[in-house]
Amino acid sequence: MPRYLLIALAFYGLLTSCKPNQENEMRSRDWSFKTEATLQLINKHNDTIKSLQVELADTDYSVQLGMMYRDELTEDQGMLFVFNEAIPRYFYMKNTDVALDIIFITANKLVDSYSLNAQPKDETLLESKGAAQYVLEVKSGMVEKWGLKEGDRIAW
Repeated sequence: MPRYLLIALAFYGLLTSCKPNQENEMRSRDWSFKTEATLQLINKHNDTIKSLQVELADTDYSVQLGMMYRDELTEDQGMLFVFNEAIPRYFYMKNTDVALDIIFITANKLVDSYSLNAQPKDETLLESKGAAQYVLEVKSGMVEKWGLKEGDRIAW
């Protein structure tokens, strides 16, 4: 079995093992958005498409938690997942209350692919086309609104 599939299955098992009391405790916490960096989306002509305030998911805990239990996300906010290596990535929307566009980004910070309008609570695995080292989650509808395309890049 491929290593990335084992990782995805382990991740799924970890998240689905949350007990009801843990879930209530998690929901009662303050999950206000915390800006940790500014990120630019840049098209192939080197024009800035959009600047975003991003919260980083760069620890095991923050990656596993992601956007779960959040009530809102504005058009100028996103969550950037930072991984140590570029491999095929799988995300899903368990315990996520807002619809998202999920952008998969290569090690060279180029947009590999994206999943549009990922729906709250949906446990369908959303997969990158290729190897991704970064993943950016933004409010649903933003990829189309901004005209973001595969091959565009990010900087922060």
